[in-house]
Order: sequence, then structure tokens, then C-alpha cells
Amino acid sequence: MGTRVGTSFAQLEFLAAAIEDGNMTTAAARLHTTQSNLSVALAKLERHLGVELLVRHRSRGVVPTAAGLEIAERARAILRAARELEEWSRTETEEVTGSVRLGCFVPLTSFYIPALLRELQERAPRLEVSIEEAPMDVLRQHVADAELDLALVYDQRLPDQLVFRHLADVSPYVIFASDSPFARRERVHLHELTGQTMVSYDLSSFTTTRTRQLFEHLGLPAPRELPATSIETVRALVAGGAGFAILNQRWGTDVTADGSAVTSVELADHVEPLGLGVITRQATRSAKVRLLGDLLATHAARRHPPTP
Repeated sequence: MGTRVGTSFAQLEFLAAAIEDGNMTTAAARLHTTQSNLSVALAKLERHLGVELLVRHRSRGVVPTAAGLEIAERARAILRAARELEEWSRTETEEVTGSVRLGCFVPLTSFYIPALLRELQERAPRLEVSIEEAPMDVLRQHVADAELDLALVYDQRLPDQLVFRHLADVSPYVIFASDSPFARRERVHLHELTGQTMVSYDLSSFTTTRTRQLFEHLGLPAPRELPATSIETVRALVAGGAGFAILNQRWGTDVTADGSAVTSVELADHVEPLGLGVITRQATRSAKVRLLGDLLATHAARRHPPTP
């Protein structure tokens, strides 16, 4: 049995507030307590820890010591963990009902939404989920306008009122026709592809731009492109020998819609992975939104385990 903890969450919260505000009166007002309560709690904390945390000045308020700054940083981490625990507890004990509006970047829908809906049937059968598929700029705006509660997207620049929760890193790879000479390789360099035709997903400016940037970042000319209006068309064209394609999500089969086949080959070059995650508004903290985010996080980690 370990030693009983003598420090309270309130004391840690008081310390963090006093350092942030630099003034005991201001910190006490923000925490809805009195200055005397705040002073007594912090004095007890100092005696319990055996270190001076704050230097009190009548004219300048309070100034943290080196130990005070270090302990306050640790206190903030403990308080964040405590809040997360409370949120998790509410999510576990509340029955999640009502409706939630989920947006999904078009190329991601078939990989994540069917499994999400299946699991929700078990975890929250009374929760109604509506799905909107759209390009990422549309989803971003709809979340900002409160027309969607959250959206599954790739990492991007966001306005201040939105937050991005990172779920997984997604590494690109290349597909070739099964009879292509490249299909016998385990890895391929981007410079070997500059003279080939690249089949691109023409309905997503984000993914097309991202693919071109892979070549630009290595100082390579972009390959000539053959546009297609769906990911499955991209795969079918590649299987038919029209060129190669660089994809992000991993299919469960190499067979295309017409019964042909593609072969996946890893990139030999080091390229930055794409961040996959969900965007929400800053104020969104409902149990149903957290539940969807957690389930998507589980599926994303399963599909894209961390690379050693």
C-alpha cells in the first residue's frame, strides 16, 4: 500500500490559476472562491511539498519560483487527465441517444463508415447518425456553421473555432497493373515514375495536390496525368494498364470492379504521412460526439498501426 496522497485537485487548480493570473485576488475571483481560501490552500500545499512555490509581493502580486513553475506544469497535466477521466466516465454511464451529424471526406467513407455504423448498433442503438459525404473544404465550413457535429478528414489548416483530433498517420503507396514490371518490386522510387502516366482522382483537389507535392518536394517533374472521377475508376484504369496511381487508404482486396487486379508496392522514398482525424467546433463536448470520435480512432489505429 503506497503513501496516501495529501495534495488535492483544488490546490493544484489554485496554483495554476495564481501563476497564470499573477494575482491572488484575480485568481480567486476566476475560481469563485475567496482570496483567503486561495492563500490558505497554497500555503498548505507549500508545507506539504516542502518547497516555496510563490513569492508574494504587495505591489506586484505573486511571482512563481522555479519549483513553482515546474510543479504548476505537472499540475496542469494532472488536471487535464482528471477532466478526461470525468468525460470518459460520463460517456460510459450515459445512454447515448438522439441524433448526430457526421461528415466524411468522400474517399474515406467506404473505409470507415460501414464499420462505424455496425459498432454503433451495439454501443448506442438509439443514436441516429446522418452521413454527409463532401470535399474537405465543404465539410470544414459545415462544421464551423454547426450544420455538422464532426467530420472525418485529413489534416489541414483550420479556422480558430475548429479543432483537429489526430487519429492516425496515413502513408501513401503505389498501385500497378498486376502484369506491370513494377508489380514484381517490393518498393519503388518516385523518380522511376516521372516518365509514366499517373491516374489521379480528379474530384478531390486535396488528394491531387498532395500527390503532386510528393514529386515537387523531391525536385522531380510531375508525371503526366489521366484524371478519373472515382477511386474505383482509378483502380480499374490502373488494372487495365493505363498507368500507376498513388493512394492513401488500403483496400481489402486487389480485385477491381471489372475482375482485373492491381498490385500494391511501397514507396522507397521518405515522404511525410497524412494526418487522419476528426474536426469539431471548440465548444463541442457532447457524449455522442466523443463516442463517434473514439470509435473512429479505434478503426483508424487498426487500419494504420504506428510505424516503428
